[in-house]
Amino acid sequence: MVHPSVLEMSGVDSEEYSGFAFGLGQERIAMLRYGINDIRGFYQGDSRFTEQFK
Repeated sequence: MVHPSVLEMSGVDSEEYSGFAFGLGQERIAMLRYGINDIRGFYQGDSRFTEQFK
């Protein structure tokens, strides 16, 4: 959910509207494409893991 103050700063009346936000980063797309089950592999710094996606 989007915090009402974020809506107010955007010029949207938070009494009338609410919001929902989500994102899909490169890691999530790679996970879907290559069947990877754990996103932590992208952030552990192991070049053997990341080199296979070049």
